[in-house]
Amino acid sequence: MLIFIGSDQGGAMRRLLASVALFFAATMAAAGDPLFDAVAAGDAAAVERVLAAGANADSRARDQATPLINAALAGQLAVAELLIGKDADVMARNAGGFTPLHAAAFSGSLPISKLLLDHGATLDDAANKAGVTPLMVAGEENHVELAEFLISKGADVGHAEVHGYTPITRALWKGNTDIVRLFKRHGATCPPASLLGDQDYAKCMELHD
Repeated sequence: MLIFIGSDQGGAMRRLLASVALFFAATMAAAGDPLFDAVAAGDAAAVERVLAAGANADSRARDQATPLINAALAGQLAVAELLIGKDADVMARNAGGFTPLHAAAFSGSLPISKLLLDHGATLDDAANKAGVTPLMVAGEENHVELAEFLISKGADVGHAEVHGYTPITRALWKGNTDIVRLFKRHGATCPPASLLGDQDYAKCMELHD
């Protein structure tokens, strides 16, 4: 568990945000498995051949990522459709607790996010081990259209992860002003200056449509 002390809150938060990106970068590493390699190459025809030969659509890499998580992370809609057609688990979690919907939020893929929700992925049970939701990830990566879509499907703009940070806090620390405006339009409020620091609090209060 991270403990934030005094004025270093912002720096600690930025390190936490960077760790999310690094975790997903590690997930994208090729697994040396025919199915994972085909997914990494974005080769839908090869994925189809490997699946037809009996590969498990829910096989696991060393970090417990599934082919569907990797396909969502790379924004590969055709590959994701093939995997779901073979009953890939749309709520599978990797070692960090990230689901395919988190991965789609990271890549900014609206079509894959829609596909996952249409096939049973849920927003209510999509927080990872640290309480990070797909909406938080979309906000951190500045995917405005996707964030708006997730909110329209019921994503909670006020959800706090284990350190007490909400989507607007995490987006603000990434400097994503359009996302901050979006969250405020949907009822999010600026966290107190004691959490943000005076400068970031003032910036948050100034942002509006």
